[in-house]
Amino acid sequence: MQPPRPIICLGGAAVDRVYRLAAPAVAGTSNPATVLGSAGGVARNVAELLARLGVPVSLVSAVGEDEGGRSLLADLAALGIDTAGTAAVAGAATAEYAAVTDPDGELVIGVAAMGVLDRLDAALVAANADRLRSADWVLADCNTAADGLAALVALRRRARFRLAVDAVSTPKVTRLPAELDGVDVLFLNADEARALVGTGDGATAGPVALAAAVLARGAGSVVLTLGAEGALVAHSAATIAVPAAPAIVAEVTGAGDSLIAATLWRLSAGDALDAAVRFGSALAALTLEATGSVRRDLPGATLAEAVAAQLARLPPNKRIA
Repeated sequence: MQPPRPIICLGGAAVDRVYRLAAPAVAGTSNPATVLGSAGGVARNVAELLARLGVPVSLVSAVGEDEGGRSLLADLAALGIDTAGTAAVAGAATAEYAAVTDPDGELVIGVAAMGVLDRLDAALVAANADRLRSADWVLADCNTAADGLAALVALRRRARFRLAVDAVSTPKVTRLPAELDGVDVLFLNADEARALVGTGDGATAGPVALAAAVLARGAGSVVLTLGAEGALVAHSAATIAVPAAPAIVAEVTGAGDSLIAATLWRLSAGDALDAAVRFGSALAALTLEATGSVRRDLPGATLAEAVAAQLARLPPNKRIA
């Protein structure tokens, strides 16, 4: 029997620090806060969650030859994640992301020092082409350079793996090529979708029309996340609303990464996309209810059970177009 083909995550790996303010932010002065440090980065977070859910996974990224990079690689190895495709760049600093949240856990400002991720380029894709071809799914985040994303989409068009892409942010989603055929699933929020399609092409439209405008660029399917309103799953046959799982929010960091990880987990098991996104909504809610960008207090089997329990609380999906 053939071993399962892995999911490969290509994109950001970083050291995260979350500063939670003790009181509402006051500009121009020092604000008392608590700090939590952890490993982060979109692709790295998704890889960790997949590993915790029992999925074989590899990470293709770039780190510095420094303490942060060595710590990230050691943590990944302890989780059983293959990092042979991750480059350690001499003279570079490992990427760092700092989030400042208000006392309720809502993001006030995020700061990213991620120059090393410029190495996520076409050359890195070429160096890992055989590895990527062996995957079931490849998840790329838009921390990847524009030429790297273009090379990955081109590789997908002539290979059998399936490609999911996470927009990451409004500036970074514009790194995607104009023609998105080859992208099987594109995860993005409404602001990122507007940045991608541009003025005059659905940028001021509602969610359904906005998802349709993204599909018109050639993506096979779109998962348009809408925060507390859930998500839209759109493809050529239908547009389906997936509800958000209820959550008492402790911190917003990492919820989107959790949605992607659980969606890929279920897609790799053969679920339809709208059914898989329900699992994503459930894991996102679990992440919202804890501090940190990854839910690390639940071991793998318990994590899957907790997702299933959340799933049972969700109302059904609804076809809207």
